[in-house]
Amino acid sequence: MSLGSKLKDLRTGHKMTLQEMADELNKRNENSNFNKGRLSKWEHDTDEPRLSSLKQVADLFNVSIDYFFDKKEEQPINNEPAETVAAHIDDDTPEEEKQQIINFIENLKKARK
Repeated sequence: MSLGSKLKDLRTGHKMTLQEMADELNKRNENSNFNKGRLSKWEHDTDEPRLSSLKQVADLFNVSIDYFFDKKEEQPINNEPAETVAAHIDDDTPEEEKQQIINFIENLKKARK
């Protein structure tokens, strides 16, 4: 699977448009200049991202940068939804509070059943 295919799979798996992905990447780093045209070229393998840009994409989707260079065609391991939500809490949130958030979400899910 090509780097572009992996990028597209991650983006579509997170139900994001190219524009939404560019906006999110730019929001995370004010010095970034992502746009949907550039991302589209990467996905179609007509251009390659810089390593620093690829690192930002990996961070956005919570995968290792190695995922893009691994020749295997397996998908990255998806976190449980509760862990994904907790991972998007502010960076300065202590791990203990993140775990409390995960536990709270899991308890809500159990109560719905």
